[in-house]
Amino acid sequence: MAEGIQFAAEAKKSLEALLPLQPVALDPQLQHIKTAGGSVDIEFFRADKFEKIVLCTINIFETEVVEATVMAWPDDRHNFPILWGNLTIVPCVMNVPIFDFVPLMDTVLWPDYADTYIEGVNELKADSLELLGDTVLNKDVVLPSKTIYTLSPYRLIANIKEEGVALVPQITDAYIKAYVKLWEKAGPVGNAADLDHYAKKRSATRTLMKGNDPGYPFMIDAFGEEKTHKVFDIIF
Repeated sequence: MAEGIQFAAEAKKSLEALLPLQPVALDPQLQHIKTAGGSVDIEFFRADKFEKIVLCTINIFETEVVEATVMAWPDDRHNFPILWGNLTIVPCVMNVPIFDFVPLMDTVLWPDYADTYIEGVNELKADSLELLGDTVLNKDVVLPSKTIYTLSPYRLIANIKEEGVALVPQITDAYIKAYVKLWEKAGPVGNAADLDHYAKKRSATRTLMKGNDPGYPFMIDAFGEEKTHKVFDIIF
């Protein structure tokens, strides 16, 4: 499906309009992977206050599954959330967009963090579901992965009709615009205890996401264990 394949390109367009992205060269054997089982295309960027911004599109040929992702990871001094946008298309089965600002501090212990970085995600979710309208089949899909533990209470995980997929770039753009506003005002963490908690939370989030991606076994089948691990290291 063309819209699915273009998810990363549309996300890149939105990011480039707002952020001074610096492309980072990857090993060509990882940037563009093609086997009998599928293909992977990755773009890697850096920017001020970010460790990395990654765009990735994965195609599994046998099942025609497409998974496209944008992830932005703050650097080790700035604790604003991770941007996660994802679109998984399983033809004739489901089209699932996922959008969230993944918190990197405990929102109970640090309520100011929630007020600053997380509350606005609820508005984005509501606006997105309104845009999708009657293309929504299920507005609260249960993600079959412990990755759900890392997400905010306002995550958007829906199942939409095929005609709703064409609306996903508008949602991506809205999330990226809101996210960049958070990036603009984010300052470095100054408190040593806060910084220590942030380092632990970011590391644990990375480990949990990397170890619980539901697409992992399909990636192993298509690309082998070594390349799959390397791709996950880049994304997460």
